[in-house]
Amino acid sequence: MKQNKIIFDCDIGCDDAVALVSLLTNKELEVIAITCVKGNIPVDDVVNNALKVSHLCGKDIPVYKGCEGPMVRDLLKGRDYNTLMERIRMEIDGKEVLIHEKEFPLPLPQRKAEDEHACSYLIETLKDAEEKIDICAVGPLTNIAMAIRLQPKIIENIGTIYIMGGGLYIGNRTPVAEANFYDDPEAAEIVLNSGAHCLVCPIEACEEGATYTRKDIEELAALNTPAASFLAEELDGYIRRCDLLFSAGLDDCCIYDYAAVAPLIDGSVISEKRREIVHIDISAGMADGQMVVDRRGMFKNDSKVEIIYHMDKEKIRRILLDQLKNA
Repeated sequence: MKQNKIIFDCDIGCDDAVALVSLLTNKELEVIAITCVKGNIPVDDVVNNALKVSHLCGKDIPVYKGCEGPMVRDLLKGRDYNTLMERIRMEIDGKEVLIHEKEFPLPLPQRKAEDEHACSYLIETLKDAEEKIDICAVGPLTNIAMAIRLQPKIIENIGTIYIMGGGLYIGNRTPVAEANFYDDPEAAEIVLNSGAHCLVCPIEACEEGATYTRKDIEELAALNTPAASFLAEELDGYIRRCDLLFSAGLDDCCIYDYAAVAPLIDGSVISEKRREIVHIDISAGMADGQMVVDRRGMFKNDSKVEIIYHMDKEKIRRILLDQLKNA
């Protein structure tokens, strides 16, 4: 059976881990590499977590360290202070509480990260590909944007870029900007307008399709496989940390990145998507990082960007459970 080839580009925290496990345990997909980028956590920690999760799933996959920061947004000092950026910090017993923990409690395998930079790997692999390769991009789009800037011809060999990013009507890092796009808005603008086919899963679709309650997490834990047990523990910790940080009495969590890759496993999880003209605000002002969708119909829409508006939660939940039974 021929498998679809996938490159997984990530800033691996809890939701990235669920997304990666869902891909690694699918028999119709082949993750050929994991490329790492700074996002929720520093890139060195992303690399270690990617190696750990691959090993947990019994896979020996090359992992590439990528960009340690955004393309240009850090050059304008104080840029964050032009927005209503979320600034939440908490310490308990002298230890900082983070939404995404930096180190997964898993053994680090003997395999190390590759010496080649992630952007170089993307260029060399895609420019010589004999068949189209899909990319799952669930962190800031820095690596992919840099590769496209360096070698635009790689777009010809990209199938679809599955992206977790943006908000249709709200943000989470700021009132209007989602974290991945906010952390490198220039990169998001480059990728979304590169001519590559992009399937964007925004905040609202993620929350509709992949919000997990404690009951859902207990169902994962009951599978009692190594991968399922690990993910259940991580998601439980995710809820506890978010509850501490936001003091909201939270009893569920959204697995954003898993929602974004679920359509690659089964396209029928999408109940509505639309082809849209999309740009990312890079003004460094109040709307910095906002995904702007032009729905006016005034211009010819030859965009290669599709946005998911609605998802089937039950299908998404069932896919993960079915795959983890033997993981």
